[in-house]
Amino acid sequence: MIKTPLVATLSAGFALLIGANSASAAVLYNGLSIPSQTPAQQGWLYLNSFAIPVPSAIATNQGTILDSSGTNANYAGYFRSSPIILDRSKGYTLTFRVQINSESHSSTNRAGFSIIVISNKLASESQPYGLELGFWEDSIWAQNVGFTRGENVLYDTKPAAKTYKLSVKDGSYQLFVDGRTTPILKGNLRQYTGFTPPPGYPNPYTTPNLIFMGDDTTSAKAKVTIVSVEVN
Repeated sequence: MIKTPLVATLSAGFALLIGANSASAAVLYNGLSIPSQTPAQQGWLYLNSFAIPVPSAIATNQGTILDSSGTNANYAGYFRSSPIILDRSKGYTLTFRVQINSESHSSTNRAGFSIIVISNKLASESQPYGLELGFWEDSIWAQNVGFTRGENVLYDTKPAAKTYKLSVKDGSYQLFVDGRTTPILKGNLRQYTGFTPPPGYPNPYTTPNLIFMGDDTTSAKAKVTIVSVEVN
């Protein structure tokens, strides 16, 4: 099939992002460092709730095990301001390696582990565009505006750690896994409005150049291994 010029241009842009020189990447977390460290020891802000059993974050030689699986009532995760501007007009890629050891949810619109990536904010915008991806044991999906489950793909996240590349260009995203050149998920960025964070927590959806990873809901729980995160 012959691609239209627009589709061809977008495809070329994403291909350039995936093939970007690793020298331009900023390592945000290396869970295989010696001695083992959690993201909080490498510049991330860790916040958690305190319902019993309290969530835990334990560094191992395979990465950090973030565990909120004791009860849905808890939430816990890591916040980080990107040292590189997440300029969606130029394009950027967030690469992260994680394993979903276990996950359960009481709502089809919630996930026990999520990645939130918020781009830079333009002067004309009321708030920046970004994306939240939810991870279940058997699928990955995008959070809609209004916080309902959007586009999704069946994918087994449980057997081993996988390397995911979330590439953003202009108003679109594509998610690649383990070096594949065909995305397993793609769609549009969102402006997430109407969210009020718990006291003491930043609002991840209105904070430009922000990255979050963890359990951000009281309707799901998970135990995950976070191995590495980088952005370019």
